[in-house]
Amino acid sequence: MKTEIILKEGYHYIFISGVLFLISLFFKFALFWQLLFFVVFLFFLYFFRNPERIAEDESEGAIISPSDGEIIEIIQTKAPIVNKEMIKISIRLSLFDVHIQRSPIKGEIKAKEYIHGMFLSLNSNKASELNEQNRVLFKNSSEIVVNQIAGFITRRIVDFEKFGSIKLGERYGMIMFGSQVDLYVPKNAKIKVTEFQKVKAGESLIGFLNEN
Repeated sequence: MKTEIILKEGYHYIFISGVLFLISLFFKFALFWQLLFFVVFLFFLYFFRNPERIAEDESEGAIISPSDGEIIEIIQTKAPIVNKEMIKISIRLSLFDVHIQRSPIKGEIKAKEYIHGMFLSLNSNKASELNEQNRVLFKNSSEIVVNQIAGFITRRIVDFEKFGSIKLGERYGMIMFGSQVDLYVPKNAKIKVTEFQKVKAGESLIGFLNEN
């Protein structure tokens, strides 16, 4: 199947902003409004881009970033769904990052939990607990949880994939307009990233499972 260059989830945003831009030209709106509608149109084209990615490491046990963004925290804490201690790697997305999430491992999607919640600013300490979120359990010989967390201006978390097998780096969902993704990996995983490092979904190596 051919991959979309622009995600279909963005079509109506792109269409509406494009129509507004054309209307502003046809009715000769002030230059400010013409430029504004054009910039908004370009932003939506850019935001809903759907680039191809190749993983830095496709070897057995490799963990690849599920999200674009900056790593803001690496701590040990209790993971959702599996309810056990794991290493949490929190990735903050800006408005200009690709907002598609990808499978961090090759395996299966075994469980999901969608939590209806608030839309607090992600700078709030309570945002990762109280905000709208979608938790997905990926499993092969190990278990990994990825949690999509909505932000202040986010109002939609999209789920592409159903349960079952999934490839390393395969697209499974997205979050709209700035957000956070928490990746939970086993305590014995070998982490290869640090806080404040930039990562790309489906490309950047996070670490390895069960490496001594």
